Amino acid sequence: MAQKKSYSRYFIILQEDERGYALASDKLPTGYVKLELRNDKCKVSYYVQNLKKESAPYYMALILGKKDINKIIKIGELNIDNYGRADVSYEYLADNIADTGMSMDNVSGAAIVKLLDKNIISVLSGFLTSDIPKWREYEIIEVMAREEKAEEEKIDEVKIDEEKSIFDKYEESIEQARQQGEDLRVDITEAEQKKEDTTVQKEETTVQVMDMKEEIKDNISDDISKEKEAAEENIIVSNEYSRDYKGYEKWPKGKTGEFFKAIAKDLEEVKGEIIDIKKCVWYKVPIKDVNEMYYISDYNKYSVIYYPMINYYNYIRPYGHYFVGYKCDNEGKMKYLVYGIPGGKSVKDQPFGGKSGFVTWVPAKSGRYGCEGYWLMFYDFRASTILIPVK
Repeated sequence: MAQKKSYSRYFIILQEDERGYALASDKLPTGYVKLELRNDKCKVSYYVQNLKKESAPYYMALILGKKDINKIIKIGELNIDNYGRADVSYEYLADNIADTGMSMDNVSGAAIVKLLDKNIISVLSGFLTSDIPKWREYEIIEVMAREEKAEEEKIDEVKIDEEKSIFDKYEESIEQARQQGEDLRVDITEAEQKKEDTTVQKEETTVQVMDMKEEIKDNISDDISKEKEAAEENIIVSNEYSRDYKGYEKWPKGKTGEFFKAIAKDLEEVKGEIIDIKKCVWYKVPIKDVNEMYYISDYNKYSVIYYPMINYYNYIRPYGHYFVGYKCDNEGKMKYLVYGIPGGKSVKDQPFGGKSGFVTWVPAKSGRYGCEGYWLMFYDFRASTILIPVK
């Protein structure tokens, strides 16, 4: 019997730590680090944009802060192009990153740094948890140049498995759409979904697949039985938000709902603008300046409303707002958080080309907020998981 294949993927969103390294005053440096583990192999990818090119090098770093291992692996130099961008990928053994003897299981964060003598200047950094350690004091492990396997821009894939998972095919379609300027169309058949169930250990995956058939009516596949479609029609009583569910004004319910309603108490509730996502209470978050996103007087509000969206300021700035949605279940209890960034359906408006979870586009019904529609990212706040919809 063939052994079940293991696959997991993690995104670490990088945020600005030190000012003065932006390409322009109105363009904050942003980026992410993607960690992919398949069986005993791993792939580490760095992507940054709007970073000023300088004579002194930037370095990519992985921060190890688990299992009492407090170290920094200096992966290598990050070469910035003339447009302030870099796209680099490395392949390693999962239990021996760059021949250092360190395991991917110990990675808790990542950073883009400058080194001044023995001092670490953190330009961008991000962590998998909200507990940020004093990582600048950690010991730095140098990676031998002969062990570096960076492949910039066009990555010649090292096949770490005979079969590609749905996630790989999904990302390839995103890359192709971004390069060709075409609308994103990702079609995953039920057969592929069943195959993914046998190849992906969901409990290890930070980016999960979420079935959106009952959320977006237009995307219900033709092969769904009439009985199931009829059942979903009974749930969707109207396309008008104000008539979707009786008593929606009290949603979300329960102690968790009260917590999230308190966070949004000063925000404008938006009704009838996004009608494709059912059972969701929407709020508008106005943003005139990036400094408004550093709302530290209320930590709960900062961590839920502002912190996750700081890296997307350049996408938000032209419209001066974004949406936060409270997606509920049939009983009105909190299920997911949904973040909506204004923009058209074209790939140029899609945050990071969809790589950080904004893969669903929905039209704005009235257009009264000055945009054609919104790119959505679904977030399971209980599991700290980004959810990728399957259309």
